[in-house]
Amino acid sequence: MNANAADFGSTALSAFARAAGLLVLAVGAALAFVFAFAAALVVALMIAGAALAMRVWPRRKAAAARGPVVLDAYRTPQGWVVETTAKRK
Repeated sequence: MNANAADFGSTALSAFARAAGLLVLAVGAALAFVFAFAAALVVALMIAGAALAMRVWPRRKAAAARGPVVLDAYRTPQGWVVETTAKRK
């Protein structure tokens, strides 16, 4: 057997191994993209569901309007004291 026939067999095997490796890499990349798309779809559905629930959920009752809340602060020997106008009456 001459050297060319032996080289041809090893070259063909090496080319097949490279093609198989490339195929495995392509299949792995495709699976990664499919799982990433599925995860993004799940997150999008969760956000859409939360937005829909917030839209349908009853709103909070507004606080009774008693006028503006004003804070009054003054310094004492023990430190700062903060009072509301309702407390000082």
